[in-house]
Amino acid sequence: MSRRNYVTLDVNTPPSVSPGSRGAQPADNGHWQIHYREAGEGVPLVLLHPSPLSSAFMEPLLSLFAQRGRAIAWDTPGYGQSDPLPAPGVGLAPYVEALHRFIGILKLDRPVIYGSATGAQIAIEYGKAYPRHTRGLLLENVAWFYDDEREAMMEPYFPDLTPRADGSHFAETWHMVNQLYRYFPWYDTSPETLVNSAAVPVDVLHKTALDYLRAGPDYDLAYRAAFINERPEQLQPLRVPTRILRWRDSLLKKYSDRLDAAELPVSIEMRFADSGLEARFDGLDTALGELLGGASCRHTGTNYRKN
Repeated sequence: MSRRNYVTLDVNTPPSVSPGSRGAQPADNGHWQIHYREAGEGVPLVLLHPSPLSSAFMEPLLSLFAQRGRAIAWDTPGYGQSDPLPAPGVGLAPYVEALHRFIGILKLDRPVIYGSATGAQIAIEYGKAYPRHTRGLLLENVAWFYDDEREAMMEPYFPDLTPRADGSHFAETWHMVNQLYRYFPWYDTSPETLVNSAAVPVDVLHKTALDYLRAGPDYDLAYRAAFINERPEQLQPLRVPTRILRWRDSLLKKYSDRLDAAELPVSIEMRFADSGLEARFDGLDTALGELLGGASCRHTGTNYRKN
């Protein structure tokens, strides 16, 4: 079971720990909070979730990573139980700076940073901005969107979820979430976009919908910025040791596979996992072990291959 906590940051002065805080509060008198969960002890491992989800989504990975060190999953500012950024800027840079302050206040010595989707893009930008402050990156759901398809996706992918008097924003959120795990992009239900035909547990859909609603009308801020970043040009300056795990069951597999055609630096190495969560977890553990210089903690005999 993970432990939960907050850090309280001052807009104008270095942040300070606020142990035992109950619930994220709106920024008040220049103070704002970042919520996080953690498990395990030892070498620091920071986990960055997809948008618009939260650290609750990372609980299975917290348990996995806690076998190797102190695993810490934050709620990205504006998501989960973290306050929004006090002064949102353009792109991912404000989230990178918030992450740097978060790592600093917790006195984490060169953590390995894991990120998925939006979390992966924040990790990539952090690795470029602060290469001396991380041992390496472990990434999933890194995509390459072509400019024309990105432009076509941006507006329909992010509907307006501003609360409405008739409650229709609830129905719209549920409709979106119900298709999110089956199609990519979610709004296109043509046979070519079907990426998962299996039934998704209602509990998973419910928790995902709550994360959308909790983030509110600005649920798309980090999400959009990550979409714009999903191109190989953003990977090319990366010099920290990086492993990208490409899981066969990923919703973004088609777009991740395009990276084979990209010119990437030698610091980035691809790893592959077969279908099923066991294969994915084995792949993550093996890649994490490489970054930490240790052996795998899991021994299920899973094979890894590209296709």
